[in-house]
Amino acid sequence: MNKRRWLLYFLPKSNFPYSIYIEGEQGKFLSLKSKERWPGAGKNIFCKWEGWVEEKDIPSTEPIEEVDILNLKITEKRISVILDRTRRKRFYFIILKKEYKNSPGNFYHQVFWITQTRIVRERRGVYIPQGGKKKITFTVWIDKREKYPYQFPSQMTERKILPAGDYALVKEREIIALVERKRGEEFIRSLSAYDSLKLQLQELINYPYKALVLENLYEDILHPKKIFSSYSPSFLADILSDMEVSFPELKIKFFKNRKSAQEWVFRWFKRIAIEK
Repeated sequence: MNKRRWLLYFLPKSNFPYSIYIEGEQGKFLSLKSKERWPGAGKNIFCKWEGWVEEKDIPSTEPIEEVDILNLKITEKRISVILDRTRRKRFYFIILKKEYKNSPGNFYHQVFWITQTRIVRERRGVYIPQGGKKKITFTVWIDKREKYPYQFPSQMTERKILPAGDYALVKEREIIALVERKRGEEFIRSLSAYDSLKLQLQELINYPYKALVLENLYEDILHPKKIFSSYSPSFLADILSDMEVSFPELKIKFFKNRKSAQEWVFRWFKRIAIEK
């Protein structure tokens, strides 16, 4: 497997002499320009957004830095990077999309480069996407087969036959997150056709965010008398472990009751809506 690369070039006689290239996928790089090589103590750096480029567009000179990327996460609002070296390895870029005052409908990017050192020193939390009291609206599709669905106060909801799952977070009529909901007894019944349940969960995997929500605590599911199960605790524990291993991208969440499960789904959808 080819590792992604962090490349830094120095191009003198420029207001932004440092050119940064972050390899998002093989041969495709996000390009930024910076006035400094690295943010100084207590500082962040404003960077120019250059957009995505191909490898052929990168300078032909030798970079002053070429480092493998251990971990990279890119969203619309943040780029988090961990480099394969011992110092100056953890940092992120905050991306703000701004509309031109004199050209409505056209946008530009403001990018700020922030290091782990500054985050720790200042105990930063200001760049966490806002939630809480800020009014966020989003659209949820609820499967028509849900008899007693979760509530999403002040949000747009529609009843539909979903391609998978029971609840879908939607942006521009496209599903970006899915939740499959199972009550304890319903989950136990589904184990009589476990291969069918796995196919059901497999349908979720093609979507960016996916979760299986179980309205019972883990220890309750393993307690046959609490959920009227004829299966042994050992068998149920093995099934749950198999699901975790078979679908590592799938969040499997356990809740005490419907109320706490509903709250988690609401907050999860809200946070995704903020990020997206």
